[in-house]
Amino acid sequence: MAQPREAVPAHAAGPLRGYARLGWIQEVARAKPTERMTSLVHHFNEANLKQAFRELDGSKATGVDRVTKEQFRKDLDSQVSDLAKAIQEERYRPLPSRQVLIPKPQGGTRPLAVGCLRDKIVQTLAARILDAVFEPIFSPKSYGFRAGKSAHQAIGQLCESISKSQDSCVVVEMDIEKFFDSVDHETLMQYLQTRIADPKLLRLIRALLRADVLKVDGLISTTELGTPQGSPVSPVLANIYLHFLLDEWFHKNHTPSGRMIRYADDAVFVFKDASTAEKFRTALEQRLAEGKLRLNLDKSAIVPFARRSPKGTIAFLGFELYWGRDAAKRRVLKLKTQPKRLSRSMSSFTAWIKSSRNKMKLDRLWGIARAKLIGHFNYYGVRSNSAKLNHYFSHCAGALFKWLNRRSQKRSFTWEKFERRLKFNPLAFPPHESELRDVSSERSSTKHKPKSRMREIRKSGSVRSTGWQHPVFT
Repeated sequence: MAQPREAVPAHAAGPLRGYARLGWIQEVARAKPTERMTSLVHHFNEANLKQAFRELDGSKATGVDRVTKEQFRKDLDSQVSDLAKAIQEERYRPLPSRQVLIPKPQGGTRPLAVGCLRDKIVQTLAARILDAVFEPIFSPKSYGFRAGKSAHQAIGQLCESISKSQDSCVVVEMDIEKFFDSVDHETLMQYLQTRIADPKLLRLIRALLRADVLKVDGLISTTELGTPQGSPVSPVLANIYLHFLLDEWFHKNHTPSGRMIRYADDAVFVFKDASTAEKFRTALEQRLAEGKLRLNLDKSAIVPFARRSPKGTIAFLGFELYWGRDAAKRRVLKLKTQPKRLSRSMSSFTAWIKSSRNKMKLDRLWGIARAKLIGHFNYYGVRSNSAKLNHYFSHCAGALFKWLNRRSQKRSFTWEKFERRLKFNPLAFPPHESELRDVSSERSSTKHKPKSRMREIRKSGSVRSTGWQHPVFT
């Protein structure tokens, strides 16, 4: 008697951990990069759907049905069984997503699609299956939303590329205007068909793409363009789209003359002369137009970036690259937090403490503030960025003191009490220069997530968090 598919041991490691047979799919896709997968939809079985359910964050916002993860868990077996049967019989239809408008720092709003829990389960499993099929063919210069790759690796690769052509370097910055809202469905489906020949899975992906959206004004609209931001399957679909549209095209036509580093829809291209960069920029606009996309002209530019005569700075993933000087007065490539990002982070912290100061007890406020500082230092804690880290800490500590004193009409939280609390319950202070991450040593072949450079911060604020020291933020 044949063994049921659900009983096959699950993949043991990596992003596919816990999913039955998806690791095997990835191995086949790697061994046979030109063949198309003909039978994939049967992997939407109960075991894999339950694993997708376990992956979901129960604290996220609910969809139009308002069903939480805990409520879904109460009847998990029955719910998952019905869901698997509906998918296999092609009866599954996603419910409308609930639109949420998130304010953008530069003005305007970014629409997010909040799906129902059952739809998030299907989207998560679809993302894992697509990962298994397409990950083996993705470019090593693509770093966004991929296991074993990170923004710091992308930054490190950019630094390395600039350093190799430092005396005659020209950088082309690329940002695609409203990329996630502009993805053409038919073009995306054609790209999917290069590796997938299972008509049931293709119809399922199309159904997820075309799911209705409940707008904030109460009207329901059909999605005919773009991938729903906030959906678990959206990042991998974006990578597939840009892999065929951009990565393969660049590798085939421009690799001898330049280097590409891409993180989702943000990319930079490094060339050795201005004329090549100009020609490439024109070709890039034409190539994006073939995919029905266009450049965001406010964030895309050609920057002469030779070490001796740079004509500007390079902004990438929240960092700003510039040519500074070391202790010996030699020009060296340095990193700092992008000014707009720093201003945005400080404003966000101030808005949080201002709105939350009366909603929770002091200990919880203090703990959340510490977590926010740790998160900022973990990402922006790179070599040569100490000044910006100290600036961020000084602002946050000052905002914390100011708004904790406005929890009532009486000024009860004095400076002496604030310093005493810092002494016995320290915040996360900026790390020493020796503790900062050296992005030039990052490697994209990392098999395991590297240990955080801030592990001491998690224990006691930082190595400087001793009782006799006082933070400099006055």
